[in-house]
Amino acid sequence: MKAAIDKGIKFGRRKIEPGDNFEEVYIKWKNNELTAVNAMKLLDLKSNTFYRRVKEYESKK
Repeated sequence: MKAAIDKGIKFGRRKIEPGDNFEEVYIKWKNNELTAVNAMKLLDLKSNTFYRRVKEYESKK
C-alpha cells in the first residue's frame, strides 16, 4: 500500500458531486421553499450525502 500511496493512487470511493444546481436547491431549502426530502430528490442524493454537502458548502461561505 505504501508504494501505491507514494505513486499517488487514491483508495476508497469516489466523491459524489451534488450537481450544478446544488446552490439553487440549497437556497430554496434554506428559505423553506423546499423540504429536505424534495431537495434530495432534485439533486439525486441520499440523506447522508446531502447533509455532508450542505456542511461543506456552509463551511466554504
